[in-house]
Amino acid sequence: MMSYPIIGLMSGTSNDGIDASLVYTNGEKISRTNFKSITAYSKKTKALLDIAIKNPLAFINNEKNYKQLSYLITLEHAKAVKEIIRISKVKPFLVGFHGQTIFHNPVNKKSYQLGDGKLLSKLLETNVVYNFRSNDLKNGGQGAPIAPIYHREILRNLKFELPSTIVNIGGITNLTYWDGKELIGFDTGPGNNLMDYCMKKKFNKDFDDKGKQASKGKTNFNLISKYLMDTYFTKKPPKSLERQNIFQNKYLEEILLLNKYDSLSTLCALTSKTLELGFNLLKIKPHNTIIVGGGQNNKHLIKLIKKTHISGNIYTGNEIGLDSDYIEAELIAYLAARKFYHLPSSFPSTTGVKENTILGDLIKLKD
Repeated sequence: MMSYPIIGLMSGTSNDGIDASLVYTNGEKISRTNFKSITAYSKKTKALLDIAIKNPLAFINNEKNYKQLSYLITLEHAKAVKEIIRISKVKPFLVGFHGQTIFHNPVNKKSYQLGDGKLLSKLLETNVVYNFRSNDLKNGGQGAPIAPIYHREILRNLKFELPSTIVNIGGITNLTYWDGKELIGFDTGPGNNLMDYCMKKKFNKDFDDKGKQASKGKTNFNLISKYLMDTYFTKKPPKSLERQNIFQNKYLEEILLLNKYDSLSTLCALTSKTLELGFNLLKIKPHNTIIVGGGQNNKHLIKLIKKTHISGNIYTGNEIGLDSDYIEAELIAYLAARKFYHLPSSFPSTTGVKENTILGDLIKLKD
């Protein structure tokens, strides 16, 4: 199967903007390039998005606001693609467009990603794959995580001793396990979302640079233990979380009542502890774990993770020369290629779907 130039677009649950990356892939093999970018949302879009996130169901039911924000997000994704085209001078055969998640409820099979794939195709005059979660939900899955199939390809390329795992710390933390035969994926708990929320609320900053502020605080392990009483953390995979899940824990408010440094320190330790609990659910312990995503840049968090009882070697992508800040954008490009070639991207062992399922809707130019 021929590898095509594909631009992947991802705007994660941190809601800070758009990651874009150009790769060449056929949905099995992938060749990365140095053409990538991060585009922050405009103030207008970000303000509307903040409103949407505070009460997503009410926002979804307001058709006018929903359409307006979806339109703005599509325009900004088109801008991100055009920038990659400008710097690479490559016209993509496909664009993978995840959209901006504002609500995800796997129990009720509801997931909303803002963005209009048909409009994006018209704006860019290219083929677009979007709506990556609905087929999984329709087939009994939880709609997440959708990263494991690409994480498997990364582990294959690294040629690490198996079993090994990849942990992506974005807004939510997700874990992929691969032993050469079995592929397992699930969300372990909060990633950066709670820490970023605390930073905005108490420090008026978007994130804790390198974990410097968290390192100044005293961790309240009693409140962490209370937060961990939620049955999610002992539930066996497949399982998934979304932003609302981690914010609805009743003990979060108590953590945020601590002084700002102690709050942040406690939330940082919470991310580490929930990851450790996730590893405890694996039947066979991995030889290697690679941490990717924005969380790998939080040195205090990585220090805590390396002190846990997670077995085997623990590396960040940066430590092994894996340029991993754009893995989620590359993932969407990879999934777009798999859709084009009719290859499944979600599986009973990753999302709980009834059968291997092809993800995404393809908008062709002629459509």
